[in-house]
Amino acid sequence: MRPTRILHTPTNVGNHPLSLSRAERELGFESDVVDFIPAHAFRYEVDRSYDLGNRPLYVHLARRGSFLVEAVRRYDVFHYNWGQPLLPVRVAGRAFNELALVKRLGKTVLVTFQGSDVRPRPGDRYQAPSAAAMLRHANRAFYLNPDLAPHVPGARFVPYASVDVRAVEPVAPPDGGEVVVGHAPSNRRIKGTEHVIAAVEALRGEGVPVRLDLIEGVPHAEALARLNAADLLVDQLLLGWYGGVAVEAMARARPVVAAIDESRNPFGDRLPIVRASAATLPDRLRELVADRDARRRAGAAARAFALAEHDPRAIARSILDGLVPVPQEDQRAM
Repeated sequence: MRPTRILHTPTNVGNHPLSLSRAERELGFESDVVDFIPAHAFRYEVDRSYDLGNRPLYVHLARRGSFLVEAVRRYDVFHYNWGQPLLPVRVAGRAFNELALVKRLGKTVLVTFQGSDVRPRPGDRYQAPSAAAMLRHANRAFYLNPDLAPHVPGARFVPYASVDVRAVEPVAPPDGGEVVVGHAPSNRRIKGTEHVIAAVEALRGEGVPVRLDLIEGVPHAEALARLNAADLLVDQLLLGWYGGVAVEAMARARPVVAAIDESRNPFGDRLPIVRASAATLPDRLRELVADRDARRRAGAAARAFALAEHDPRAIARSILDGLVPVPQEDQRAM
């Protein structure tokens, strides 16, 4: 019997789809990522990309429709990422997609919501109907940020699978005298970047040996190189959770600072994030800058956590368990 064939589409937001796809390949599945919405400056790898840019709507729909015909012949599992279908139709406040057809053709339908795709946006009358239309026909649905739970009833939380932590070899940051604070906002407003800048500037004004590296608008490879050169990462301060870049930092044994909403924290006290709000960030940074051993301990705990909770292979098994046959090679390994 041939391996199950899995399609991830229509975008590779945060590298979660690609890393999950590569883990699925390791487990013995055939798995591809096909991108119709290129993931901006980070330039993540995909298997096929259709950047239609500013082409007319009919060109988008024709190209996506043509691919859908090809896909239903080849793939057994359709995993929709960023809560988006291949063929979105929005009319008079109602949303439609191809998921019902795909399911009637005997395919397994998975949907993952990742953040702003379903987090309410004022004035967007199609966001909630679009999410409901995706959920209606999904065999299983998932979300990557705990605050999304109220907006995707019936879906379940899964951790980021965006980094193959085992493949990352931690290296000590260079000793340049100043402690380098990395911060990598995909959206400054959502990440609370103004508070990070203000905190570091305030500490520098006190004479604290700290410097901010604002990592944005650069390819993924450059962002990772700059994470390697940072002593710690400050991630999100306004959403109550950490982002995918935090897992990149954890894999490198770097302390991660973020605001965590404990009422929605599925990991509880096991989560090794250094908690900070916009108001307390200067104090947390002052403590970490002053204590290299504390940074090392926090970094070691972060990597151990990432190995245990963010392994793409374990997450892939969890997502597919009971839906599709596990390849024989993986059955022997389990």
